[in-house]
Amino acid sequence: MASMENDIVQDRLSEMPDEVIVHILSCMPTLDAVRTMLLRRFGDLWTSVHALIFDFDEYYCEKSHQMIDGSPSLHEVFSCFSGFVQNVLMLHKGSTINIFHLYMYEFDVYFQDPKMIDDVQMWLRFAVNRGVKDLYFAFNGQDDLAPPRCVFTCQSIETLTLNGCMIDEYEDEQPLHMGSLTNLSLIRVDGCNDAFNQLISRCPSLQELTIDDPQELQLLSITNPSVIKLDLCLQVVDGNPFTLHCPSVRILDIKICREVPPFQLWVTDVSSLRVVNVKELPYNCSCGLVKSIVKHFRNAEVFSLSRRAFQGLSFMTKVDFPHNSWKRLVLEPWWTHERCIPVILKLVKSSVKLEELIIYSGQSLDMFKLDRSQLSASGQKPLRYPELSTTCTFPLLKTVTIHGYGKWCKGLLELVKVLLRDAVVLEKLVIHPEKEVNFLKQVLSFQKASTDATVVFA
Repeated sequence: MASMENDIVQDRLSEMPDEVIVHILSCMPTLDAVRTMLLRRFGDLWTSVHALIFDFDEYYCEKSHQMIDGSPSLHEVFSCFSGFVQNVLMLHKGSTINIFHLYMYEFDVYFQDPKMIDDVQMWLRFAVNRGVKDLYFAFNGQDDLAPPRCVFTCQSIETLTLNGCMIDEYEDEQPLHMGSLTNLSLIRVDGCNDAFNQLISRCPSLQELTIDDPQELQLLSITNPSVIKLDLCLQVVDGNPFTLHCPSVRILDIKICREVPPFQLWVTDVSSLRVVNVKELPYNCSCGLVKSIVKHFRNAEVFSLSRRAFQGLSFMTKVDFPHNSWKRLVLEPWWTHERCIPVILKLVKSSVKLEELIIYSGQSLDMFKLDRSQLSASGQKPLRYPELSTTCTFPLLKTVTIHGYGKWCKGLLELVKVLLRDAVVLEKLVIHPEKEVNFLKQVLSFQKASTDATVVFA
């Protein structure tokens, strides 16, 4: 019997080709990959991995747990970490590496050590010399730490992420040029306008650009015609206006996370924009900022407001939006639908070329549900919708989709009534509801301006 079991049990690990094991090790943090050298089958295969991932924070936590009395000093741990990285790089046998990630998020920004800066820059040079394709460097806001210049002249890098460091200008040296770079992310990066714009303009293959919480940037000028998508996140704290110039960008994801003091967004050229996703606006954003967002991006074809962007509009029932050219409008109302309905209707009315309307509501907002009795108990008067009683033709609206609803929101029911009443070429209204019979009956009883309109409960 034992003999039969031995015949069945196989050592599949030993049967794996070295290339497969190397690929598996390349998906692991380098510290864990190195530890596999204790296993006979793995041996020194870790020295051939095509991905090197070093995480100082993980290393520091592990060293702290190993200490019986107190925690090791930052200097001691970095000295050990530096030795570990140096040994890995020295023993690495691969002629190329695809991925090089260096995470030092929790590194103490006040720890000034010239050797540390030299070591980090040396490691990044190693990655460049090995033809790295995906380079990620994250630090904790060290103003004195900028990647070495060779990073910005590397022809192998396709994806570059810099987090928490700085970028310099290189006016007196050979111009920057990254011929293969297609994705660039600059997160909490410190640098002047010229440093940002110089870098972006020297990447002829760049397609996707992310700029998140730039420390000094006030003028973003993207003249590089290859850039298709821009993901922009602004943390406004000084009140200075931000100017955006991106004549070739087609897709814009924008977040404005704070507005203290009031913030001005100036846009000089966004003539190629086709899709605008407003991901976030300040909770207490000003009417001026909202009008500015709508005005500057009114010529896009697709416009969406996420829940975090819609929250600032919930109390702006008196704001009139300028006419726009949006063909597709995607809205995710925030808080109660009761307060959002007038804003939704005003956005729809201002969209004179609108063909498709999508609303995400109800089911994703359970924690914010309030019925009329709760509103009364909190001292607020029941809301009225004078806008809903005013007839306004929607000449091109063909498709409406509503994801989720609740019987607590009578305003949403009224909105459906208005859309059916005023959309003269409507073809389909799709509702993803709870199966509430009363709601279904009311919707089916509404008058339709379009004889071709079909109501679908999905």
